[in-house]
Amino acid sequence: MKKFVAFITVFMLCFSFTVPAFAEESETTVDGSLPRVMLSSYSIEGDSISPDKEKEIEIVIKNYSSKKAIYNIKLSLTEDSGDIRPKGTGTKYVSKIGASSTYTWKVPVVASKTAKTGEHKLALNVEYEDKYYSSYSASDIIYVNVKQSVSLDYDSIQLPVKVTQGNTETVSPNLMNTGKSTIRNCKLSFDIDGLESGGVLFIGEIPAGSSAAGSANLRVSSEKLGEVKGTVTISYEDEFGKAYSEKVDVSTAIEEKKEVAEEKREDEQNNPLWWLFLIAGIAAGGALGFGIPAIIRSNKQRKEDERRL
Repeated sequence: MKKFVAFITVFMLCFSFTVPAFAEESETTVDGSLPRVMLSSYSIEGDSISPDKEKEIEIVIKNYSSKKAIYNIKLSLTEDSGDIRPKGTGTKYVSKIGASSTYTWKVPVVASKTAKTGEHKLALNVEYEDKYYSSYSASDIIYVNVKQSVSLDYDSIQLPVKVTQGNTETVSPNLMNTGKSTIRNCKLSFDIDGLESGGVLFIGEIPAGSSAAGSANLRVSSEKLGEVKGTVTISYEDEFGKAYSEKVDVSTAIEEKKEVAEEKREDEQNNPLWWLFLIAGIAAGGALGFGIPAIIRSNKQRKEDERRL
């Protein structure tokens, strides 16, 4: 009996010392969870950037950990082609982002003069630590559109000074893309009083620095006369589908169509020898009319002379 009591006493003493040890160890256990830091959202002033103006990208970064803050944070924004350049170094230091908190980084950027039109990828990198000085990093992609200037020049969009009723006149415009962005769906439409085009003249795509030509046949009305005016509308789109248009004023004078008889008289008047043939014909006719009676009189006189003999 005494041995049993002694055993119980020793067991209780051991238990009383080990329980606090377990409790103390649990309090000092290191939290090894990874604090996730990700791009939450971003926006660009005007939805695109161009070489002629600096724009600002607003980047929102969120610490998705519900327990751990992050510290000693380095943000960086880069673009491999060099077409888009952040102002300054393109980096930012942030001391802390709390658990479940966000940080907003506003980065001024500009496109180079030779930047390719269209969508570009910017790499966002985040380097940070937790409270135990464990290092982490995260990266995301930001998509940015670059827009270059759109400019179109043209020539040969004009009508002859005069046109004739019922005739068909040809207009052969030449369009030149003088901007740095490809022009798409380029077309010309005609609205001219007294001239019918029969439809739209479609030119299509014109790359930057290139030109394209087209040809349109315009039928002149048989019922109109005199001066007529109208417009030629050039419409096109840039690479993002934005529409542009400009109007060109044109004019001409419609003349009456000449009849066949008038054309013959015009041909006679254009022949400087026609009057010589007329005089020769008259002279020949006159000589013939004078010669025949003279011959008859001569024969009659000769017969009378023979009778007398």
